[in-house]
Amino acid sequence: MSVIICPWCQSEILQEEGEEPEKICPVCENELDGYRTLQFSIGDEEDEEEEDNEDIEEEERSISIDDEDLGWLDDESLESSEDLERFEEGVESLYDEQELVPECPLCHEYMIETGERIVGASEFFPRVPDSLGEPLLEAPFKLTMYVCPSCFTVHSFLGDEDRQRLVRRISQRDKENLV
Repeated sequence: MSVIICPWCQSEILQEEGEEPEKICPVCENELDGYRTLQFSIGDEEDEEEEDNEDIEEEERSISIDDEDLGWLDDESLESSEDLERFEEGVESLYDEQELVPECPLCHEYMIETGERIVGASEFFPRVPDSLGEPLLEAPFKLTMYVCPSCFTVHSFLGDEDRQRLVRRISQRDKENLV
C-alpha cells in the first residue's frame, strides 16, 4: 500500500497496489496533478504556433463584440506590438513615481494617478449624521483621481488633508460621546 499526500490540503491518500492512482483528492476535491507546476513541450515551434492560432480563432468565434464598441481601438492607435510594449513601459515608470498605487476595483490591475479634482460647494451636498450634528465632510475638498490603464475605469480617493480632517472630526465625535 502506498501513500500520496495532497499538495493542497496535506491529507494522506492511501493507494492500494495495482490500483490506478487518484486524480482528485477525496478531501478537498482539488487535482493531485499540476500543483504549482508549469508544463512546457519541447518540440516543433510550428506545431505550437498552429495550436495558438487555432485557440485564437476559437476565441474570436466565441466572443462577439461590435466594432462600434471598440471604436477607440483601431489599427492606427496600436500599430504594432512595439507600441503596446512602449505603453506598458510607460505605465510601469508611472507606477514608480506614485506614492500610492491602488488596484482597479473592476479588473484588479494597478491604477495610474492622473491628478486632483476639487469638489466645490455647488457640486456636493453633505449628509449630516444625527449623532454628530454636523457634516463629516464639507466642500471644498480634493479627490485624487486614478485611471486604470487596462480597462480605463476612473476611481478617486479623498485627498490627504481631507482624510485627516475627516478622521479628526470622527474622533472628536467619539471623544465627546465618551465624556
